[in-house]
Amino acid sequence: MVAHSISNIFFILRKDYTIKERREILSSLCTIFDVEGIDKVKLLSGLANEDFTDFEECLQMECAKSYGAEYIVTRNVSDYLGSDIKAILPSEYLGYAMF
Repeated sequence: MVAHSISNIFFILRKDYTIKERREILSSLCTIFDVEGIDKVKLLSGLANEDFTDFEECLQMECAKSYGAEYIVTRNVSDYLGSDIKAILPSEYLGYAMF
């Protein structure tokens, strides 16, 4: 399985399961399967992180941390209020990149 599949499953399960239940289901799956693209410990840490209501953003933060990124560039900065890495708008990034 690839890391993006985990966030897709999290999204698909929202119809029938609470956020807590989805986190538990995916944590169980991750103990059975290997996930490419992210360290399993980081993935499980992301699943346990309740600062994010949408697991996709949390997964992106964990991946960005593993690569040592300084910023997460997104149009939805408010989705990353609990992020360990600062989220900035594309226009902000372009402003930084020009100097």
